[in-house]
Amino acid sequence: MGETRAATAFDVKELKRALEEGDTAALVSLYAEDAEMTVVDFQHSPSAPMRVTGKAAIEAFWRDVCGRDMTHRVGHEVAGPDRISFVEECAYPDGCRVMAAMTLDLSGGRIARHLTVQAWDGASAASG
Repeated sequence: MGETRAATAFDVKELKRALEEGDTAALVSLYAEDAEMTVVDFQHSPSAPMRVTGKAAIEAFWRDVCGRDMTHRVGHEVAGPDRISFVEECAYPDGCRVMAAMTLDLSGGRIARHLTVQAWDGASAASG
């Protein structure tokens, strides 16, 4: 039983490293093939959130985010066997800051569902 658990354990340290370093390939490798992301922010209300479905679409999402000129810092991690939550703080060179609270539901050692609720300082060239 211990071997099965180790084989499907989720690597929270790798998630943090990949987010903070903008490593798209490493981020995408953490998702299940049929994973779903839901994002609520200033452009996507709770009643009409952005939905990103499937690993290819999630890769495009992270390629866009990781390709931006900004810094990322992950903190406030809470990890259990089936769910991880954390806060990511980002900063653009123009001074705009973004704070995102994320909850990841895990299945088989991969991210199956990903919820992000984020707030932006205000309008920024980087936000559109």
